[in-house]
Amino acid sequence: MGRQARGVHVKSLLPLAEDEEVAALLSVRGLDQEGHLVFATEQGLVKRTALKEYQNLGQAGLIAIRLQEGDRLVGVALSDPEDEAILATQEGQAIRFPLEEVRATGRDTQGVIGVRFKKPEDRVVSLVVVKPGEMVDLLSVSTRGYGKRTPLSEYPLQGRGGMGVITYAVSTKVGRLAALLKVRGGEDLLVLSRKGLAIRTPVAEIRQYSRATAGVKVMNLPEDDEVASAFVVEEEK
Repeated sequence: MGRQARGVHVKSLLPLAEDEEVAALLSVRGLDQEGHLVFATEQGLVKRTALKEYQNLGQAGLIAIRLQEGDRLVGVALSDPEDEAILATQEGQAIRFPLEEVRATGRDTQGVIGVRFKKPEDRVVSLVVVKPGEMVDLLSVSTRGYGKRTPLSEYPLQGRGGMGVITYAVSTKVGRLAALLKVRGGEDLLVLSRKGLAIRTPVAEIRQYSRATAGVKVMNLPEDDEVASAFVVEEEK
């Protein structure tokens, strides 16, 4: 379909409940492979479950995580035991910790505290999984369309359950943090607004800044619109 087509409703593919929506889409070679799924929730919980536990998927689906009342799933990623997780919040905080601190549990579990908030109204917006010592940047995108790249090395490895460090300078002008993404520099950034606007730009054209900054304008938005989501389009090989 073209860019302006409405597409097929996801309920024709998945048996979603009335108040349910898709939180993540992953591509895997098979559900019998090694590795774990890492889940992050809006209220700062994180859990890890072996991918093999999802082999018996039927049309009705399986319970993937037990959510507390008022919480919701915001991110899912594939991981290996030695990987590290980064949780980023809308108020500009981020914490990086070893995933070995999150004990693997079954599907019908709620997980453990990954990050604590400085402000009661804060919430997790992104989950990023990285390899130890990986030479990558973390790309921040704000709700008002600003962005920047920051080297992963600027994020100290900490213990799970802390408040982390600042990753984005939130303000009225630039908005709150909308997404934190792992990039290497050769990819494209695709940003979508709540009113259906889209822009695609090379990641290499977004400048590097330190953690406690806001970056530069990536997408021009009208006052009544804001960034809904951002994705990395992998470099073609």
